[in-house]
Amino acid sequence: MCSVSTKRYNFLLVEYHNFSCTKRERYMGKKKEFLELKQGNMTVSEYEREFVRLSKYAREWVLTEVEMCKRFEKGLNEDIKLLIEILKIREFSVLAGRAHKARN
Repeated sequence: MCSVSTKRYNFLLVEYHNFSCTKRERYMGKKKEFLELKQGNMTVSEYEREFVRLSKYAREWVLTEVEMCKRFEKGLNEDIKLLIEILKIREFSVLAGRAHKARN
């Protein structure tokens, strides 16, 4: 059995806690970024890429493909959103494809 001094143990415990807090803060920041994501000046491709990348930090908001589609639509620019919303597409790959076409 390996013995660790109390001082070393406390140091490691503090380091672990600090690492965990930093990681959690970063994770929560990415989650917030996802929840506030809008297309803005991005192309549809850039928005789609960013949406998919950040969605892994907020899985509880996109548990189903329907939820994912609704959130994706919500962040699209108004001109594209108006063309897409009426179609009621609930398959993400189809929705993203239509958004690309609507932009052109």
